[in-house]
Amino acid sequence: MESSPKRSPKSRVRDLLNDCEDITLGHKNHVVKISSASSVNSSPGNASAGELAQRNRERSRNIDRFVASVLDDTNNYNSRSNGGSPHPDNHLLSFFGENPTHSVNIDGLIDDVSFEPLRPFEAHQDPSAPSKKQSLERKMKKHWKPITAACLVLALLVSISLGTSNLKNKQKGEKPGSSLVETPTASIPPTASPTTSFPTYSPTMMPTINTLSASPTAGPTTALPTESPTAKPTGGPTNLPTGRPTMVPEYYQMLKAAKYVSGTTERSGEVEDPFDNFTSPQSLAFHWLYSEGNPSHDILEFLEQYAVAVVFFSLTEIRQSSSDYGLSQDFFTAIRQPCGWPGVRCAYNYTSNMTHVTEIQLPMRGLKGPIPKEIGFLPYMTKLDLADNEIIGSIPDAIYNLENLRHLYLNNNKLTGTISPQIDNLNLAEHIYLGQNYINGTLPSNIGTNRPNYWRFFSVYDNKLTGSIPMNMRLRNAYQLDFSRNQFEGEIPSDINQENYSKLRMLYVCHNRLIGRIPSTLMEMKKMKVFYFNDNMLAGGIPEVGDAELARNLITVRAQHNQLTDPVPHGLCDLDVNKRYGELIELSVDCSICNECDLCKSRCYND
Repeated sequence: MESSPKRSPKSRVRDLLNDCEDITLGHKNHVVKISSASSVNSSPGNASAGELAQRNRERSRNIDRFVASVLDDTNNYNSRSNGGSPHPDNHLLSFFGENPTHSVNIDGLIDDVSFEPLRPFEAHQDPSAPSKKQSLERKMKKHWKPITAACLVLALLVSISLGTSNLKNKQKGEKPGSSLVETPTASIPPTASPTTSFPTYSPTMMPTINTLSASPTAGPTTALPTESPTAKPTGGPTNLPTGRPTMVPEYYQMLKAAKYVSGTTERSGEVEDPFDNFTSPQSLAFHWLYSEGNPSHDILEFLEQYAVAVVFFSLTEIRQSSSDYGLSQDFFTAIRQPCGWPGVRCAYNYTSNMTHVTEIQLPMRGLKGPIPKEIGFLPYMTKLDLADNEIIGSIPDAIYNLENLRHLYLNNNKLTGTISPQIDNLNLAEHIYLGQNYINGTLPSNIGTNRPNYWRFFSVYDNKLTGSIPMNMRLRNAYQLDFSRNQFEGEIPSDINQENYSKLRMLYVCHNRLIGRIPSTLMEMKKMKVFYFNDNMLAGGIPEVGDAELARNLITVRAQHNQLTDPVPHGLCDLDVNKRYGELIELSVDCSICNECDLCKSRCYND
């Protein structure tokens, strides 16, 4: 089946007009009706064939003009108002043979009355029908609630989508909103380096978009750019901060805690703040811990970290580079966590959920600085070994506040000053070695007052102590007491006996200025093994051994270089290990009192 040929708009309009009976043009109460039957199909009786052909050609041209006028986009209101083509309805009136004395003006008005021409392609409109605007208003009033709800839901979904996108960007380390299209910026490149408008970042882990503000007044200036940018700015800052902020509230909180630990010092009648001196151990320790270390967020852990750092920076203040075992600042500061430093041991406390410093062991490290008072802020420390160094200064009272300390080794240094009565606060300690220093003054008379007392080894060997050896110390758990090589005077305390010192094995009182007689109660102590009485000004003689158990345990007796006049007791000589009666291997006395004792003859001393 063949399809009908495609017809032009002009042909379709002609067929439409030929088929219609009448056309109504008008609006409201002003209507013009044109009968097509009388205008188109009928013709005057006196018209010739030529006239009819001319009229048909004219009607055809009117149709062409009407179609062209309607379809032509340029034939609009502006072109008609400027004297251009007539209104399309004029061509339509001409087609129907109407020749009114007036024409349709540019606004479609006939007889100067409001007139809206109807399109021939549209259905006839009822003049009383509501306009499009009124219909739209009615529909909006009817459906405004669903439309509003839909808009709110759509806005909520968009907000959630943007929030999720910003959160993903934050997790990736990007700026929020960086995936959005950037707003075009000024195309003029900057002519000088920026001065005050720089992005500032909050001290949080993930930066947010902040407004541009002036650079901080207290912060370092080295972070500002020193060269002009070479490319035009395209948006906000894109790089994350690469270093820890230097001046933020966290800094001042940490500094406040550090000052609480260090306090101030008084020198020459003036109060000094150690943080005013950037080379002080306190300032070095704090700024290292903040800038390069790994400070804890727990205040108690931070105080311990800071205290350990001050101890290390203080003891290495004067470096010992020539020692193979020397400890330099560059060596231990390479490790960010003080618990990882050489000689430092830490333990995790499951009760407090914190890590505490328990030991500092730095013997023979070439340390030359003083012991800082910050060491007292290590309350969980059980062992401090700084022996065999060249540590200077006095023993800080803060050490005596370490109530959990069990082992204290400060021997063989260059310590000065005195021994504080607070040393009795270390009543739980087992080893206290203060020998081979330059400590002066007297021994505190309150030693052994705090109970319980667990001192087992107490040594002040080779110092400059004076006065007498205190009475009533009653160190019941003492295993060794060493008061030798000092300047003690007076007599050997008579309360050193079996009752008060039942566990004592070794007593060293040699190289002092002691006078009087050797107490006989000493020879009744069952577990004694070593007596060093030599190089004093003792008188009389060596007491007789009064206990059989002592006779089996005694190993060494030295009493030379005294003012003894009584001969060596035969019972003591019989304890010679060679005679199989005892374990005595050394009996050193002056030859004048050796008598016929074979054990002392080979080792007696002449005046």
